[in-house]
Amino acid sequence: MKKILVTLLVNLIGALPLSIARVLGRTIACLLTLSKSDIYRLSRINIALTHPQLSDAELHKISKDSVASTIINALEMPAVWQHKNNWVTKKTHAIQGEACLTSAIADKKGVIVIVPHIGNWEILGRHLPAYAATTSLYQPPKITELENIVRNGRERSGANLVPTNQRGVAALLKALRRGEVTAILPDQVPQKNSGIFAPFYGIPAYTMTLVNSLIQKTGCRAVLGYALRVPGGFKVVYREALEDIYSADQDVSIAALNRMVEMAINDEIAQYQWAYKRFKAQPAGVAKHY
Repeated sequence: MKKILVTLLVNLIGALPLSIARVLGRTIACLLTLSKSDIYRLSRINIALTHPQLSDAELHKISKDSVASTIINALEMPAVWQHKNNWVTKKTHAIQGEACLTSAIADKKGVIVIVPHIGNWEILGRHLPAYAATTSLYQPPKITELENIVRNGRERSGANLVPTNQRGVAALLKALRRGEVTAILPDQVPQKNSGIFAPFYGIPAYTMTLVNSLIQKTGCRAVLGYALRVPGGFKVVYREALEDIYSADQDVSIAALNRMVEMAINDEIAQYQWAYKRFKAQPAGVAKHY
């Protein structure tokens, strides 16, 4: 019964026009902001930490807008999962920096597309397989009833999903060595012994080493990619990787990875998922932020 109800709800949300989903998201965000909910509180803490130059009024507005973006994203995802490729194409109103991606693919060394949690990353996942075979890590949702919906949605454009374990990483290595593409979301706290501390807006952030490891083992290229929300749809953006990300020095490479996430955020700060506890892990002796 629960699976039926969840499926019905997701289908109903997925049928909403983007304009309605966005109005609904902003309305919910207003209520969450007024009630000083956790999603608003955490967003405000993170934005204040990373952008201390903001005035109180600016901090409040960006925090509120970020909450709205997070809620809207959740309401848009069912539509992205359920619609066919022509809907994704229709809703992609602009592609900026496309040559960055196509040039990297043409090198036939494999490409890691670094995809921060900004805008609607599910759109980018649907977009990439149009350029090349795409293999990406997949973590099943905590709500098990969503498993088939999410997996089928992400595979709808032809992406190959592999588990977030050693078998999955091995599959990524093979895909990159075949000259294929993989998309990696780099800005969540990795598991123990899977990251190191690197500055993110000057604050220590426990950051994954996977991207550096894949680059060093395969000699692949890296590209920054994200899909921002624009009126009526989305704008897909590709940008050249910072040269330091190719460094054999892990500290240098991973610092560059975080700077690339900053590059995306600086493009549209309010569309970043600031409600995530990015700084929950800290070096010994450093005060907790939450």
